[in-house]
Amino acid sequence: MTAPRVLWGVRHFLQRGEIRRRKSYIMPDLSGFYFVAGRESLSSPPLVLLHGSGRSEAELIPLADEIAPQRPYMSLRGGVDWEGGFAFFRRNPDRSLDHDDLREQTARICRFIGAVVEQGVLRQPPILLGFSNGAIMAASILHTQPGLASGAILLRPLSPAPGKAFAPMPGLPVLITAVENDERRRPDDSVLVKTQFENCQADVRSYLLPTGHGLHESEAGLIRDWIIQKGI
Repeated sequence: MTAPRVLWGVRHFLQRGEIRRRKSYIMPDLSGFYFVAGRESLSSPPLVLLHGSGRSEAELIPLADEIAPQRPYMSLRGGVDWEGGFAFFRRNPDRSLDHDDLREQTARICRFIGAVVEQGVLRQPPILLGFSNGAIMAASILHTQPGLASGAILLRPLSPAPGKAFAPMPGLPVLITAVENDERRRPDDSVLVKTQFENCQADVRSYLLPTGHGLHESEAGLIRDWIIQKGI
């Protein structure tokens, strides 16, 4: 298969009172992919940002700026139109995961990440940072191809494959954050994900925070400290 070509333009995002230039990319040979990227000249392992359902590639950029202002990032838009925004995979009418679509979309994103690393758009395997729908996708990527990432930050994840073993990933740093009052998760959901990663020898750290499904005020600091501690 011919390697996908990269085309880019420049978009402007207004954030914290100033205009910052960020490149926007389309991968035309892998239909449906669109992302924005920033700080590409820096040499730290990049973040790949995976937003929540009904949101867009802009959602997690402020969090990336707060936790790792000296780190490159790629913020990917989900390929599924969903609730006025985008998602990385579909849900069934009862809100359960559409596992067939999740597997298909995971394979597409794995090919995409492999291609952008190979082409040098990402200089090295990224740290995956996903929220909600994006956290499930990040976990699904690790479930199938853990070698694509140098670590993962999973905010409000669900298991992408309950009852199935994950691929071995000895020592891979994984941070999981769950919350006490999550209207979209059961109390044991994060426990299952944590156990699955521990069973495949990942280096797992988890937190339970006193808030609802959204981000807690302490979360950025926890993530920043974890990245520093792990040296990734």
